[in-house]
Amino acid sequence: MVGSGSLCAVAFRQPDGRPDPQRLLSRVQNSSGDGRGKLKIFLGYAAGVGKTYAMLAAARRQLEAGRKVVVGVVESHGRPETQAQLDGLPLLPTLKLKHRDAEVEEFHLDLCLEQRPQLTLVDELAHSNPPGCRHAKRYQDVEEMLAAGLDVYTTLNVQHLESLNDTVLQITGVRMRETVPDSVLDRADAVALIDLPPEELLERLRTGHVYEGEKAEHAARHFFRPGNLTALREVALRCAAERVDDDVITYMQQRSIEGPWHVTQRLLVAVGPSPTSEPLVRATRRLADSLSAEWWAVSVRGSATSPAADARVAGHLRLAESLGARTAQISGPSMPAAVMQFAREHNVTKVVAGKPGRQRLPWQPDLIDGLLERSGSVDLLVVSTDDVVLPPPMARLREPLSPWRYTKAILAVGGVTLACYPLNHVLSHTNVALAYLLSVCLVAYNSGRGPAALASALAVMAFDFCFVEPLGTLTVADPQSLFTFAGLTCVALTISQLTARAREQAEMALERERETSTLFGLSRSLNSAGGAEEIGAVLCSWASAQLGKPVRFISPEPERWPEQLPDPATRAVASWALGKGVPAGKGTSTLTDADTLCIPLRREGSGSLGALVLELSQPLGTSEARLLDTMAAQGALALERDRLALAAHEAELARSSERLGTALLNSISHDLRIPLVSIGGALQDLADPSAELSEAQRQSLLQNARGEADRLNRIVSNLLGMTRLEAGYLQVHSQPQELSEIVHHSLQMLGQPTRVQLHLDAELPLVQADFLLLQQVIANLLDNAFKFSPPDSPVELGTGLRDGQPELWVRDHGRGLPAGDAEALFERFYRGDPDVPGSGLGLSICRGLLEAMGGSIRAENAHPGARFVVRLLEDKA
Repeated sequence: MVGSGSLCAVAFRQPDGRPDPQRLLSRVQNSSGDGRGKLKIFLGYAAGVGKTYAMLAAARRQLEAGRKVVVGVVESHGRPETQAQLDGLPLLPTLKLKHRDAEVEEFHLDLCLEQRPQLTLVDELAHSNPPGCRHAKRYQDVEEMLAAGLDVYTTLNVQHLESLNDTVLQITGVRMRETVPDSVLDRADAVALIDLPPEELLERLRTGHVYEGEKAEHAARHFFRPGNLTALREVALRCAAERVDDDVITYMQQRSIEGPWHVTQRLLVAVGPSPTSEPLVRATRRLADSLSAEWWAVSVRGSATSPAADARVAGHLRLAESLGARTAQISGPSMPAAVMQFAREHNVTKVVAGKPGRQRLPWQPDLIDGLLERSGSVDLLVVSTDDVVLPPPMARLREPLSPWRYTKAILAVGGVTLACYPLNHVLSHTNVALAYLLSVCLVAYNSGRGPAALASALAVMAFDFCFVEPLGTLTVADPQSLFTFAGLTCVALTISQLTARAREQAEMALERERETSTLFGLSRSLNSAGGAEEIGAVLCSWASAQLGKPVRFISPEPERWPEQLPDPATRAVASWALGKGVPAGKGTSTLTDADTLCIPLRREGSGSLGALVLELSQPLGTSEARLLDTMAAQGALALERDRLALAAHEAELARSSERLGTALLNSISHDLRIPLVSIGGALQDLADPSAELSEAQRQSLLQNARGEADRLNRIVSNLLGMTRLEAGYLQVHSQPQELSEIVHHSLQMLGQPTRVQLHLDAELPLVQADFLLLQQVIANLLDNAFKFSPPDSPVELGTGLRDGQPELWVRDHGRGLPAGDAEALFERFYRGDPDVPGSGLGLSICRGLLEAMGGSIRAENAHPGARFVVRLLEDKA
């Protein structure tokens, strides 16, 4: 069924009653553990009901039992009873961060992972972390702790569940900004409901045990109204009841306990292609409402059915879903057995069936008798459907009529007759009967039940006509032959039915195996895909191959649809489906006249992440629709994973950018202050009329100020160069250049330092480079060499050829490269020696400028000192 979020295929016990091996394997895997920590959630319906108090009390019991317990973060809100519970519990140091001009204390995740306590208390699971934390939400911190094998106690109010956001808004008029995905609650190992009557909670609010002062008065006028609290309490109780009910079903399934346990009412109705299914679904909905019970609508997969029957089944399941049912497609040895097995496994207490509307055909099994025989402790409710107009019996045959299949049955019996008739005097009647039975088995296996029944009747008549005295007639001379014919007929019909059933079960097993293999292959392909476009391409490729129809993936941005969906009608279907988050088009209940089916790829809490679009002339069959739904669910999961990975990458980039900005500010504040102070001091001395300065002193001050100004200019140039490199605005104008000329200009820019020893190759060919950029590279390398060389040692600069490539090198006579990876020298803000002044940008800018010109740079030890080698492109013109 298209769009069924709860539609599933269910495996059952073996026909002999033994437990399903797949379920036993799942139980073993679950019991073996995966090293994941345990999560216990203390659930309430409002602030002040006692969640934190109950969590701390439980933690104190664990501490007394000898476990290593720490309080990661707890919000006491000034409540004395909560603060008293905190006394004696070890506290984990908090992480102090700056947020909105204030210092905030947050949960220190890294410290907790380092200390590895056995149990950690993390209050307010829905809390949003400020910038600077690794995760945006506190529940993500908890997820990382659980994955690391740490047990966690936490608290949560029911209104913070993502699926209840709209419900809470309707009740309270307040939109909850901090929410937690429902999957967090579903994966919790234990949920403790902390309940308090609304009257007592309001009394606590009035006495200042929830909030104080104006905040308490504001809460009493708005959120803490008696009606709001009563409604939220009911939501919390229902949520806890559903969780307990799921735990009961899981317990029964893991231990193979035959149900139902009548702890709660749950109804089930089986639907099929018959028109009686529609009133049965409506009647079950009315019964479920009167009992305030959950209900299921299931269809049993049997032998091959017609597309029309598949469409009717899909329509009945869609109707059940629209009325609030959970739906499933199941399989089993027979319809009564499959229905009752599903009922026991899902703790269903009542099965609803329709009263037969007319006399069944002799060979048709009685559904009511079959359900009664297998019902056990399950109640069976029979509903009248007399007002439904049923089609004639022949129109309700499950198998579509196919002349060729019945022709094959006639040919099979005729072939056996022609083969055995010439040997009439050699073969005994027993051997001839066995040959006919073999033909019936082959017809049943290849053509199904109807042709097998026809073959059985024809085999008996052919055996009588051609092999039993008197020959050539259907009369019987020996009355005992009548028993032979009756036995042959019964055996033939029985064998044909059993063979056809075995064939149907084999086909269903093969279909399930194909679906499983397809979904497994799709899952592997999606895991290796990256980016929404690639995920969409993989999803469309697999879906097209399995459905035999072209499938397209569209993004959730409508501005891209004109090129993806040229047809306006198709865009209208896609717009509705993505906007509402439900399938639309052919085979659905919305825009059914369109020749398009649109399946949105949607995850709870994430909205529509894209959609699959198919061009259809007829609605998809039930099995095809189910497979497409499952593929769409896997595709949505892959898209959400990719989106979260991208968000994590962007968050990491933002944190890196923030760290970079902090380092840049620190660098600017330090490196710019020194030359500015020197320049300011020199100018102040020169401008002081009372200072008696000689001409030599004045020239020294001017030269010092000029030198510091040049230094300041280089620092600003480096900062601007790094900004241009990171922004991608750097423009390179490479031309044939004389390398020695650029070297001399660079020395002039540095004031012709006498410490530089030149080793220039006069025969060096021209290089392709940007004059100004390469000049800045040389100036930065020389400036770096001056910093790391002793004052009385030279700095060497040379050019030459190596492996036919022009090179330029700068060598100092200092302590050499720091231990470790020499590549770290070219990272931004990396300083080999913290005691040497500098911003750590010079070498990083050198590499960026050279790579923009097509060159490269490397660092190596020269013993003594270090050498930086620049490789450039030779001008081939």
